[in-house]
This record gives sequence, C-alpha cells and structure tokens, in this order.
Amino acid sequence: MEKNNSLNLNMAVSDLLNAWPQVIPVFIRHHMACVGCSMSSFETLGDAAKIYGVVPESFLDELHQEIQSV
Repeated sequence: MEKNNSLNLNMAVSDLLNAWPQVIPVFIRHHMACVGCSMSSFETLGDAAKIYGVVPESFLDELHQEIQSV
C-alpha cells in the first residue's frame, strides 16, 4: 500500500499495522506494546504516542519513513 493521507494521528493502531506491517520496528524502538495488544483496534496513533510519551509529529514522521523505505 502506498503512503497516503490516511496515515494520521486519528488512525487506529491496528489499521496501521494491518496496512503497513513494516512499521512494527518503529513501535519496538519506542518500547510500545501496541503490536499484538487487544486495545490496538480502539486506540489511535495519537493515543499511543500520548500513552508512551512519544512526540506525535516525530512518531508520524518515523512511520512515514518506514513505509516509504519499502
């Protein structure tokens, strides 16, 4: 799937992981337990960034970079 405007802080974590599984290392680097978490369908990328103390804009940039690297 191509990078598009659907990747934003309001996107569900599970939707991101299903669409672009190559972003999993970004979550691991930040010690985020979102991968495999049952709440990932209910939490947005913004929620996850807030919960784990990650700067949301930087987090999105990292995700975009990982998607583009494929």
